Amino acid sequence: MRPMPRTPAVRSVPAALLAVAGTAFALTASALTARADEVLLVNGGKLEGKARTVGSEVVIDTGSGEIRLAKDEVKQIVPGKTRKDLYAEKSAALDAAGTAKDPAKRMELADWCRDQKLADLEKKELRTVLVLDPDHEGARARLGYVRSDGRWMTEDEYRLSRGFVKVGTEWIAKEELERRRAIAEAERAQKEHVKTIRDCIAKMQSPLRKPRAEGKLALIRYAEKIGDTGLADFAGKVAAFYNESWRQVKAEQDAATATVTVRATKSELKRPIPTVSTSLGAFSTPVTIQLPELSIMSVNSTVRVPIKIELDEE
Repeated sequence: MRPMPRTPAVRSVPAALLAVAGTAFALTASALTARADEVLLVNGGKLEGKARTVGSEVVIDTGSGEIRLAKDEVKQIVPGKTRKDLYAEKSAALDAAGTAKDPAKRMELADWCRDQKLADLEKKELRTVLVLDPDHEGARARLGYVRSDGRWMTEDEYRLSRGFVKVGTEWIAKEELERRRAIAEAERAQKEHVKTIRDCIAKMQSPLRKPRAEGKLALIRYAEKIGDTGLADFAGKVAAFYNESWRQVKAEQDAATATVTVRATKSELKRPIPTVSTSLGAFSTPVTIQLPELSIMSVNSTVRVPIKIELDEE
């Protein structure tokens, strides 16, 4: 079994000892923390680290652990500089030294920003480098430029120059885009084609002559529009099929009616409720038991509802 990692120690150290060890803690804090506050002690000592007040104590994170001091042992906490504060100082130092227009120095500052994870400032410095040296390969590469046909291009410009187009977040060839559009259009047209035919057939299923004729005519006109003679013949066959189907229905049913059966049930409790007395044993007290009865009446009725059927030849 792997041993559990140790938690950094939390120590409460007398200020007298801290005064001796202050230099060592300062070096540790400077190496391990992005921002180091300066903690001045009453006894003249000094510590560096991220300081915060917790109740009656001042807690200092040195990067390798925490130090806790009583508030009355701390004279002053001097907030440390942020990474952006340090960047501003470095940039001002270049101006003061007269090297602000030196591409190499600006590149060094860009590198420092990268190491400090200051992405926006890094890009700012890289762009400054390109103003001073437009062909600076390192700055161009880190900003995403590509050299093609003797000139620098952004990645988007390069892909466009190679015949690619951007669809959402994806770059694809123009031919692929056209292929996808053609497939999408074919699928849309197919769905519309099927829907048009089904709508016409749905009308031809009606028992009435007029909707059947309208469905047949609509399908024939659609077939002529798309130049499908087979579909036009199919329209006539479908119309004839449903006309014959309704002819059979009309012939089989008496006066073209549909039979509807209605069933109703009524329940009623008979009164007075019959009772019976019985003894459950030779020496037991007689028990009276009620025997409720229900009177149930059912009614079945058959009604014939006329169905209007119109045949083509009528």
